[in-house]
Amino acid sequence: MMHSYHCHPRISAGMHGPMVGNQRLHVRQGEVDATCGYHCVLMALMVLGQVRRNALIWDTRDARLQALRKVAQRYYFDGCEVQELQQQLAPYAEQVHCKELRSRVAERTLDALADGKLCLVCFSTERYMHWVLAVGLRFEAEEPADLLVLDPAMAPIPLVPWNAMLTGWASKQPRRVVATLSERVNIDAVLVLSPVAQAQEGE
Repeated sequence: MMHSYHCHPRISAGMHGPMVGNQRLHVRQGEVDATCGYHCVLMALMVLGQVRRNALIWDTRDARLQALRKVAQRYYFDGCEVQELQQQLAPYAEQVHCKELRSRVAERTLDALADGKLCLVCFSTERYMHWVLAVGLRFEAEEPADLLVLDPAMAPIPLVPWNAMLTGWASKQPRRVVATLSERVNIDAVLVLSPVAQAQEGE
């Protein structure tokens, strides 16, 4: 059976895993800080060209990034839900459109990724809740089947622009699949991120 993989057009792969231009894309959360959502937001903003990797550490003059950090600090060690991620993205509202999917979530997520958008996906198990950034699709027999994701809890994979998958998406029996495990998950929320169309001069 033929498989094909399609990632967001701005993402490539290098020795350090996913890349955006010449920047390493993947950022990894700590084991106990519950900051998966924050790290996914940072990666999404890098893909969308709103944040450069060196700004994550050195740039203290970026007012929007400072505002995002201020919001995110409230949820360190507690984790965050949809509203808190929307608050983190608020400083970028003029550049990044954020929409929560509330109906036909599985189908509309596939459509959004096929259209070159990004999706912040929240899933849960009996033990924990977790956010990942969906950056592409795996197709099976020319039909979208699985989500290619950047999981901030896992290390990047050299020469691959994703480090995990949510399989069984189309069958609505999703599983988180990473190098060390595969587990059944429940999808709790999906936020679609896309660039805001800028008005042309003279319009």
